[in-house]
Amino acid sequence: MADWAGYLGFDYLHLDMEHGVFDWESAENMCRVADLHGLTCTARIPDTSNETILRAFDRGIMGILCPHVDNADQAFQISQSARFGPEGARSFGTSRGRDYGLTGKSPEMYMREFNSQVTVAVQIETLNAVETINDILSVPGIDLITFGPQDLAQSMGHPGRPNHPEVLDAMKKVKEAVHARGRLMSEDVESGINFVQWVPSKLADWLEEKKSGN
Repeated sequence: MADWAGYLGFDYLHLDMEHGVFDWESAENMCRVADLHGLTCTARIPDTSNETILRAFDRGIMGILCPHVDNADQAFQISQSARFGPEGARSFGTSRGRDYGLTGKSPEMYMREFNSQVTVAVQIETLNAVETINDILSVPGIDLITFGPQDLAQSMGHPGRPNHPEVLDAMKKVKEAVHARGRLMSEDVESGINFVQWVPSKLADWLEEKKSGN
């Protein structure tokens, strides 16, 4: 798959390690092939522990999507684990992610470059995360916000109904908070007829935001 993406001219490769089949060995091999094609490899990691975040970056992954981020304390722990000092407290190791130290790049240069290039995204999947979104957005080092709509719906008592009005209202609250801070946000892009229906709606939302100056 990484070979195909490279030959077809894609810019990056995203691995799902929460619900997908990838383990650390296969993820490292995907990163290895991606590097040969000049692709950036990112991953949704299985959990947000310091050990998992460290392992992801040591394998060569350059962007992490962190699932089930429930509050600002958890977001801060993620931010600290994801970057070297002074921005964070990531442990340094001579791993594949650093080309095993064989490229002549000093540890100081590697740390500085890594901090400037890494991407840290968090998934809002609980009602508490919605209610504390401004606290989460106050954490430095969180680059991107996105949703887990199905898990959010479950958290709000509407399993299997991410289009329930209460869930949509909660997502709207998060979007407004993110945009008010000038932060980045992403959403899933559907396929087929759902995609055709999705584009005009999102375009209308975007135009309305531009008119209102957001």
